[in-house]
Amino acid sequence: MCRNLTAELLGFDDYIPPYASASDDAILKGVNYASAAAGIREETGQQLEGRISFSGQVQNYQTTMSQVVNLLGNEDQAATYLSKCIYSIGLGSNDYLNNYFMPQFYSTGSQYTPHEYADNLIQSYTEQLKVTLSTLFL
Repeated sequence: MCRNLTAELLGFDDYIPPYASASDDAILKGVNYASAAAGIREETGQQLEGRISFSGQVQNYQTTMSQVVNLLGNEDQAATYLSKCIYSIGLGSNDYLNNYFMPQFYSTGSQYTPHEYADNLIQSYTEQLKVTLSTLFL
C-alpha cells in the first residue's frame, strides 16, 4: 500500500478523503480534489476519460466551501476555520505529459513553442488561482 508521507508528517492518521467520498462534517478534516491526468488546460488528459479538470476541481472546492459555511453556521466562522488550514495545489506536469507531448491527441505541440506554451500555462494558472483565492476565505 502506498504511503502519503506529507499527510503522515502533518499528523493525519489516514489519507485525506477524495471529494467524491467526503461528506458531512468529515470535510472539516480535509478534502482531496486531485484527479489523475488533469492539468491547467481544460483539455489536458481528456484522452484518458474520467478525469476532473482543474477548473472542475475548483468548482468542487467552491461547493465544499458552501458546505463548510452550513456546517459552521456562518461565513465568519467558516473563514476563521479555513484560515488555519493548509492548502496545496500541484499541477502542470500533465499539461506536458498528457497534452503537449501527445500530438496524436493534441495540437498544442505544433501551436506553441515550449516557451510560448509555458507562458500560456502560467497565464491560465494565474487566472485559475485568482478564482480559487477569491473563494479561499469566502
